[in-house]
Amino acid sequence: MAKILFILGVSVGSVLLGYLVRRVRVAGRSLDEGAAAVWSRRMKIAAIFVLNPVPVIDSFWKLSLQTRGILLLPLLGVLSLLIGGAAAVALSRIFRIPPNRAASVFTCGMFTNIVSFGGLIAFVFYGTVGYALVQLFNMLVSSSYYVVGFPLSRRISLGPRRRDQPSPPGPFREQPYLFVPIAALAAGIVLNLLHVPRPAPLDTASNILIPSLAGMLGFSIGLTLFVSRIGTYRKEIPLVMLIKFVIVPGIMIPLGALLGLPGAGDGTAFKVLVILSVMPVAFNALVPPALYGFDLDLANSAWITTTLALVVIIPALYLILQP
Repeated sequence: MAKILFILGVSVGSVLLGYLVRRVRVAGRSLDEGAAAVWSRRMKIAAIFVLNPVPVIDSFWKLSLQTRGILLLPLLGVLSLLIGGAAAVALSRIFRIPPNRAASVFTCGMFTNIVSFGGLIAFVFYGTVGYALVQLFNMLVSSSYYVVGFPLSRRISLGPRRRDQPSPPGPFREQPYLFVPIAALAAGIVLNLLHVPRPAPLDTASNILIPSLAGMLGFSIGLTLFVSRIGTYRKEIPLVMLIKFVIVPGIMIPLGALLGLPGAGDGTAFKVLVILSVMPVAFNALVPPALYGFDLDLANSAWITTTLALVVIIPALYLILQP
């Protein structure tokens, strides 16, 4: 219970703190919306591209690459993202969502909170075995975000391109720091394969940085969160909910069953797949709108509404999975 309260306090509590900081009035004025957006963007960049590489390197450096299902789970992780992203693109076209909003629907549909909430639930239900399986599922997810999710969201936000219109410079050329998380992942795997001894303080650093990352991301979300604006997106938010809680699990869970995961070992891998298939929008879904200037309010609103849905989802998972 203490661990659950700690993680919820760091993630949800940091969002509330950021929201309160923006709302507090100093000398009769609250924090300017433009200034809040600037600070939010800076904190997201610092968290993802400065602090995050250390625990990424650490996790892949010590990951057992001989674990059963090492090939299948990472592929299923990437597939779940592609299903969510493809569904978002299709639904945005069907319902004629404007490009500025369609880009946010895409990131919210594709980017899933696998490690923070999925890892927590899997750990509480199945211990360290469950958490290790989450790490395997997540192995290729981060690189997929930066290689596919970031560039494609930017392309969607620009709308249809005319034939005579020059192509914009690629996001990796404009923001070369997007390579940092991919380089960190590769570095961890190479160090692992070479059997290089890990420095003892690295675990301590990761234990400090992981909650710090969640806290910074949550605080940055709170700085730009306008609860009253959720009602503005009466079409888009239900579409994101449909993707996250119906379409993705409706495909991933039967696929996992067809691949024989329920019969692999004690079936824990399949149960973890069920958990990760119904997770809410990820923190990372709010980074591309901050970087490229499309609808951040929509991404914030989808994040908070899908996260609040965990109040129903977690008890349902407990009843279904009976850990």
